Amino acid sequence: MQVEKKWYPQMDGLRAAAAAAVVMIHVSAGRAGDIAPVCNVLSRFAVPLFIMLSAFGHGGGDQDVSAPLGLFGRRMKRILPPFVLWSALYLVVEAIFGKPHARPLWDLVSGGAYIHLYFIIVLIQFEILYVPLYRAVRRAPNLTLAVSALITLVMQLVICGERMELWTLPELPLPYTRTFVPYLLFYVAGLWMRRRDRLPVRGSLPGLAAASLVCAGSGALAIWVAGRFPALGSLSLRPELTVYVFTTGLLLWLLCSLTGGVPRPVRALSRLSFALYLSHPLIMRLWNEWTIRQDPVIYLRLWQSYLMTFIGGLLIAFLLSRLPHGELLGGAAKQTKRKNNGG
Repeated sequence: MQVEKKWYPQMDGLRAAAAAAVVMIHVSAGRAGDIAPVCNVLSRFAVPLFIMLSAFGHGGGDQDVSAPLGLFGRRMKRILPPFVLWSALYLVVEAIFGKPHARPLWDLVSGGAYIHLYFIIVLIQFEILYVPLYRAVRRAPNLTLAVSALITLVMQLVICGERMELWTLPELPLPYTRTFVPYLLFYVAGLWMRRRDRLPVRGSLPGLAAASLVCAGSGALAIWVAGRFPALGSLSLRPELTVYVFTTGLLLWLLCSLTGGVPRPVRALSRLSFALYLSHPLIMRLWNEWTIRQDPVIYLRLWQSYLMTFIGGLLIAFLLSRLPHGELLGGAAKQTKRKNNGG
């Protein structure tokens, strides 16, 4: 049964913000100075927010989930071809530049081909679990949310402890950060919010001001933790960052609700966000390989590197959206009219 679902224009704003932030995560990673580590921490809402939006987009209405294999297959048609093709491309690029992977076939299927592809593996796991999670949220929404929060926060603490060498975890075929468990709360929260389907569509300045203060406080705590415990600096799965993800999502939602919609460029960025996510590290990799061969080596400032990577990835995403069968590489699908919920 095809279920008509409300479309919240705020989703475009959140997805665009997450796409811009994920570029900053990779551009600022490992940079010294005062501003780069701060930008890196404050951008780490991106991947959890992507996961939440994925669940939010899928979970509306009273869906017929009696044929889970068919549902899973339809969604994999959108996810798997870009994942496999981009993974293969990154493996080839690394081999050409003299850094071949020791286990290329395993990295091809496990999200290890390049630094950002783990997200697709996590998303595939949630697609496998979609039907039981959807049913749990429909039958016992608050209990499911509470249990998922407990599981997620405990797993995040366990991962943090391992990073700080407080204990050693048994080895798994996948790193713990590529499993669905530490992201479970974000996905369930997306389903839970969509089940309610009563989200605010009109923002207010007092609400926006309050959300800004809460978001600033949680962001400041995340920055302090990253500075106080360097071993956790590159880890997005931390309890205080989880709080920051939700406060940032709330702030962005209210911001996008002030006018009841989002500007056209933001909607365009939202459409291109998947291909931008997949392609932008290629720009960074090619630039790094070229510049180290220059004498002297060319160093870019943070903002220069960000603009180069963001614009380059966006151009690739735009070209893929125009090419025949560009969806196989993550290009945006043809637009269809959406039913707005009145916001």
